[in-house]
Amino acid sequence: MKQLIYLIIICFIMFVNVNKAIADTIKNEIIITNSFTGEKLISSKQFVQSVNRTCKNGNEQCTISKIQKSYYQQFRDLNNDEITISKLKSNIELKLKKEETQNEFLITIKLISYKNNKKVDSIICYEYYSDPNDSLAEEKLYYLEDYNLWTLDFTYDLRTKTAEDWVKYKINPKTGKFELANK
Repeated sequence: MKQLIYLIIICFIMFVNVNKAIADTIKNEIIITNSFTGEKLISSKQFVQSVNRTCKNGNEQCTISKIQKSYYQQFRDLNNDEITISKLKSNIELKLKKEETQNEFLITIKLISYKNNKKVDSIICYEYYSDPNDSLAEEKLYYLEDYNLWTLDFTYDLRTKTAEDWVKYKINPKTGKFELANK
């Protein structure tokens, strides 16, 4: 019986030490919530170029079909609270916030950067707009990886899908601001 009690105590001490080690490791590393990193495909210039090449005249081989996730669905039901999605080194925290709107055909999501718990910058990272009278929809997708953010605008109509305005931003580790890396 004493051995069982000792074994339980040893297991408890090991569990506490392992959890402390994990917590200490997490403090010093980049943490990104995977469900909100965005669409990795848009970080590839080849993917972007292939969209305009393959998505004409209702082509069934359109490259956009490689995007498996519905970001519209993910963000449509999101409330307007800020969601922490990433904690980077240098006390930088990234949060998503859905903008309030009276337009039921518009969803706007901002990526907000905090440095030392102070808001320093924001950028629209996801946006969806549809005009039911015009059979046209526009969507901005994003991808976040470490200190890099890519955005890409899509336009959808009945026959074609196009991609434009592919932009890469870097998050400055000293200031937490979004800086244009390329256009």
